[in-house]
Amino acid sequence: MHKKGVYLAGKMEQVATKEMREWRWIATQFFTNLNIKTLDPTRRVPLHSQIKGNLEDERKTLDTCRRVFKLDLQDIADSTVILADVRRTTLDNTPINIGTGTAMEVMFAHTKNKIIICWANKDDPIHPFIEAIATEKHYTLNDSIDACVEYFDVATYRDVNSWT
Repeated sequence: MHKKGVYLAGKMEQVATKEMREWRWIATQFFTNLNIKTLDPTRRVPLHSQIKGNLEDERKTLDTCRRVFKLDLQDIADSTVILADVRRTTLDNTPINIGTGTAMEVMFAHTKNKIIICWANKDDPIHPFIEAIATEKHYTLNDSIDACVEYFDVATYRDVNSWT
């Protein structure tokens, strides 16, 4: 089977840039070190930055929304594994949403029979859809990255815990 890479699904709206990008950067660095391609949706200009000047032009705004949607779906279709940040609580157990986009990405990946590695917090409430859709669920980013690597033929694999 041709291995196409890992799509990094997770919150992008109503979160700080650091929260949106930091874990993706860590995962990308690790996967790149193993010659595993990553498909990171944060590599593109954020939606709200793209539509800022077009809010009065409904057609341009909708076209931009559709473009972002289609590009993300294309990345998912082109991937082998989805690493999804589905954490539903912060480290201090404050409830948060996993994000509409993330939920849709994970469901689309499921319909494409993709391998879905979910990263959750141990104290997150159980959700039937996540439990049903996840190929594997892990409680640390390191364990989630390690699980993704297992789906690739990597001769020089080193445990993520040894370098982070």
